[in-house]
Amino acid sequence: MRILTVLLLAFAANTLFAQEAKPSYCEEAPATYGTPGEAAPSLPKFATTPTKEYKVQVAILRYTDPAEYPFHPSLVARFRPCEQVWVVESRESFVDREQAVALQETLREAGYGGSYITDLVAYQ
Repeated sequence: MRILTVLLLAFAANTLFAQEAKPSYCEEAPATYGTPGEAAPSLPKFATTPTKEYKVQVAILRYTDPAEYPFHPSLVARFRPCEQVWVVESRESFVDREQAVALQETLREAGYGGSYITDLVAYQ
C-alpha cells in the first residue's frame, strides 16, 4: 500500500512539473507608447477598416488535451498560454451573424448544446 501511495505522489509531482510554464509575456506589464511625461507621437495610420466578425465557441478546456477527443470538422482547438486553457471554436469567422447562427444550429444538432457566438474585431 505504501508503494502505491509513493507511486501516486511521484506521478502527481511529475505531472505538475511536466506542465508548460507560461511564456514571459504573460507576466510582463503592457508596453506603453511614448515616454511618460512627454507627448507621445501620433500612431501610424494604416489603410485598414475594422469590421465586426463572429465565431462560434463550443468549449474551454482546462487540464484537458483536445487531442483526446474527436471534434466536428468545422471546429479547431487553440491554446491560450496565459490562461492555460484550450478554446474550441469554429475554424472560420463570419462577417454575417446569420452564418454564425446557422453553424451554431448545426453544431447543436451534432451535440454541442452549449455553443455560443463570440464577437471579434477584424481588420481588412
